Amino acid sequence: MPRRPDRISPGQLAALRLAANGLTSRQIAARLRTTEQGVHLRLKAAAHTLGATSRTHAVAIALRTGVLQPDEIQVPATREAS
Repeated sequence: MPRRPDRISPGQLAALRLAANGLTSRQIAARLRTTEQGVHLRLKAAAHTLGATSRTHAVAIALRTGVLQPDEIQVPATREAS
């Protein structure tokens, strides 16, 4: 299927952005004030639109195609071993 990043809805984009930042479906649902099922549907639709096979693949394609910008991703700080 051809990739159509221009067809991603604002809700799908918001869920994709939060997923890219490492949030779980439950955390995304709380932030977007929806259900976990709603999050799964948004991410599945975004992945389908991008021609991705998974949530992680969708994030990678979104970054590669400019749907998401690298500065929108906040990499969590790693904990040092004690």
